[in-house]
Amino acid sequence: LVTGVLGSEVISLDSSNFNQIVSKGNWFVDFFAPWCPHCQVLEPIWTKLAAEHGDFLKSKDFHLAKVDCTLNGDFCNLHDVQGYPSLNLYKNGAKIDSYLRARDFDTLSEYIKKKAEEEYEPKTNDNTDILIVPEEDEINEELIPPNPSGTVVSLTSNNFDELTKSGPWFVKFFAPWCGHCKNLAPTWEELGHKLQNKVNVGKVDCTVEKDICSRFKIQGYPTLKLIKDADDITDYKGSRQLQSLQEFAEQAASARLVEVNLDEFDKAKKIDDVFFIYLYDENTPSKNLDIMKGLSRSFFSIKFYSSKDPKLASSLKVYILPALVVIKDDLQKSYQTTNSVDPFDDLTSLRNWVQSEKYPLVPAIDSENYEDILGGDRLVVLGVLRPTDVRPFIKAKNSLKAIARLYHQQTKKRGGSEDNRGVIFAWLDGDKWENYIYSVYGLNRKDLPTVVISDPLSSEYFDTSKSGEKLTLSHQTRLLESINDAKLGYLEGKSTIGYTEKMFRGIFSMGANVQKSLFDHPFISLIIFALIFGVFWRTCLMSQTRDGRWRDFERGVAGK
Repeated sequence: LVTGVLGSEVISLDSSNFNQIVSKGNWFVDFFAPWCPHCQVLEPIWTKLAAEHGDFLKSKDFHLAKVDCTLNGDFCNLHDVQGYPSLNLYKNGAKIDSYLRARDFDTLSEYIKKKAEEEYEPKTNDNTDILIVPEEDEINEELIPPNPSGTVVSLTSNNFDELTKSGPWFVKFFAPWCGHCKNLAPTWEELGHKLQNKVNVGKVDCTVEKDICSRFKIQGYPTLKLIKDADDITDYKGSRQLQSLQEFAEQAASARLVEVNLDEFDKAKKIDDVFFIYLYDENTPSKNLDIMKGLSRSFFSIKFYSSKDPKLASSLKVYILPALVVIKDDLQKSYQTTNSVDPFDDLTSLRNWVQSEKYPLVPAIDSENYEDILGGDRLVVLGVLRPTDVRPFIKAKNSLKAIARLYHQQTKKRGGSEDNRGVIFAWLDGDKWENYIYSVYGLNRKDLPTVVISDPLSSEYFDTSKSGEKLTLSHQTRLLESINDAKLGYLEGKSTIGYTEKMFRGIFSMGANVQKSLFDHPFISLIIFALIFGVFWRTCLMSQTRDGRWRDFERGVAGK
């Protein structure tokens, strides 16, 4: 995502746009990790460099950017990032220098001013863009960008439908008395500025505009929705930090189905961890392409491509069109269903398949996907790693990816999983989730990196093989065999839940069994209840008699 104004603010790049953005001009890029202390020291300096030298840098087509390697790990590996922060200089897409000097403001200022002068290539007259200003009555309203003033618009029943029909709009539904709404208010105003010329930002006061909020079924405050049109509305449920809100809006607004040929497809494979490609020909119904466009908007965080290049389909060995294929590293998998003659008629099955395949080969567990992965119905092969130990981390992650690739290749050769239960490989930051890994898996930092097999359905995990040997990332065969053994129930599991939760689950389970018995055997149940009541009545009566005698005894003693 590109955030900020070129030449005056730091530009945030990721694997999806790096090559395109950096292909023109001079780019000084900070590859960083948020947890890295040196990166934290550099961040305000990097921002200050852009702010103080912005006009000069802009005049020299020189830009400052950054890439978060915790979100773009494979991409950073591709650029040979061995430690954080790594500062590289690119000219028209090619790396021309690695900065290895002091990272203080003055030294960096000297460097960027020198390089901006050295690498600047002024445009010739032949290449100079000619700006033609149209007459006022020639201006097409469609050329006006979204949110031209960079402000938040108050939406009411008088203007809501008219304004939101030309999306995209990121809308906050709120109530003035709501505490969370008050906390979000200044961030939302700042978001309006950040999304200038990109996404419209609005707000609806539900204490006043009750009909609008009722139409959108607003159940709580604040509720955030991205509205592209009446039939394309996406709920936002992520972090309410400014950067997260901005990235969501920009991604969702720019999501589209991109047509590619074989050469462009090969480039995409080098950049994207996971993407979907829709293959079709001239005989394919046009409605299928509309369905793909809808999917690309619904799953906007994932790249969707389309192609009718026969060479591309042949390279993927896809001979029956249309087809939808997911690409993860060098692995590919085609969408198949037996529910319909035309597989693209079954929209529910199609969406469920994309949902199940949307993660990379080995995704990182974060606050947005942990519930889906660690609380889903798939077996999870979980690498617990320490990104702060850079070299061991890269080695362990690459090992986990190699095992994942091998597992999927073996499964494909067998014609699929025998029990039809999916397996997902993922990794977890053991530093960030330190308390979690200790309470659930009994792991400490000294145990990392390591791997466990987690079964969310049974609330169990496995850290040893059938023969009792510890599972590690260095023993591929043992781990692969243990995955299948776990699915077949051959491994001895350990509980992922605590004693208290286990006790309550046992009580609730026992209660369910008792309830079933009562309905299955009503006569016997009546006799048992009668006996229990009799024992209870007799015990209470005897207790009252004893209490009465004891009080009489006390009064007698006191009277003497």
